[in-house]
Amino acid sequence: MFKQSLLVLLFCLLPSALTPLFAAPPLRADMPVLKLAMYHSPPYYFTEDVAEPHGLSLDLLKPAARQLGLRIEIVTCPFPRCLKLAEQGEVDIVAGLIKTDERESYLHFIQPAMMNFVSSFVFYSRHGQDHDIHSVADLSGHSVTVMRDAAYFPAFDQAADFERVPVNSEAKALELVHKGRADYAITIEQTAEGSFAQAGLQLSDLKRQPYHVNQNIRGYMAFSRQSPNFQLAAKLEQMLEQQYRAGMFHLLWQKYHLPAIQNQAQKPVATPLTATPAE
Repeated sequence: MFKQSLLVLLFCLLPSALTPLFAAPPLRADMPVLKLAMYHSPPYYFTEDVAEPHGLSLDLLKPAARQLGLRIEIVTCPFPRCLKLAEQGEVDIVAGLIKTDERESYLHFIQPAMMNFVSSFVFYSRHGQDHDIHSVADLSGHSVTVMRDAAYFPAFDQAADFERVPVNSEAKALELVHKGRADYAITIEQTAEGSFAQAGLQLSDLKRQPYHVNQNIRGYMAFSRQSPNFQLAAKLEQMLEQQYRAGMFHLLWQKYHLPAIQNQAQKPVATPLTATPAE
C-alpha cells in the first residue's frame, strides 16, 4: 500500500520536477505534426473500445514532441499495417518494436529502448492436444499462429519446418487455436492475459505448453527513414535521452508494470542517421 501511494505521489510531482527541462508552449493547430502509428496491445497500447487511444508510447512521446514544438497525430492500425505505413513513410513513428536487420533498412530505432524487461515467449494449444512442445524442433509438422511481420526469438524465427499462420493480433492467434484452426499460438507472456481477454477467453481455456524462452526484450520507438520529417529524428532522440536520464522512463515503466532490469542500466548508443533507407 505504501509503495502504491509513493508511486502516485511521484507521478503527481513529475510535471513540476521536470518543468525546467521540458517546459513547452501550449499546443496550437498550426504546429507541425508527427504521425504516431498505434496498434491495440494491452496492457501497453489501447486503441480499441476506448474514448481515445492511449498507452506507453504516447506517454513517452508527448513531452518530447511538445518541447520540440510538434503535435502528435495518432494513426490507429493493426500491427502489420502500422509497419507497412512506416515503411512507406506514411507515418513518422511506430513503437514497441524489436530491432531486426530487416526493419533497420527502413526504420531508425530510437535510443534508449522505450521498453526493457524480462519475459518469456510461451506457446498455447487446445487441451486436447496430446503433442507437448519441449523445443522448437517439436513444432515440426505442426501449425503455429504468429503475429504477421512480428519478430520473436532467433531459433523460432529461423526455423522452417512448421507452418506459420499469420494473423493481425495475439488475440486472433489464440482464437484460431481455440477454434481448432491451428495447433499452437506463440505469445509474449507479459501480454498474454490481455490477449486472452480481447479474444473473449480465459487463461484456462487453452493449455500452456512446457516450452518457453525467457529473455530480455527491448522494444523501441522507430522513426521511418522515408518520412518527410526524418530530419527531426536526431532532435527527438536527444530529447528522449534527456527524459530517460531524468528518470521519466523509469516512472512510466512502473506505471505499466515494466520495472527496469536490475543492474543493467541502458546506455544510449549512437546510431548514424541518414536521409534515405539502407539498401
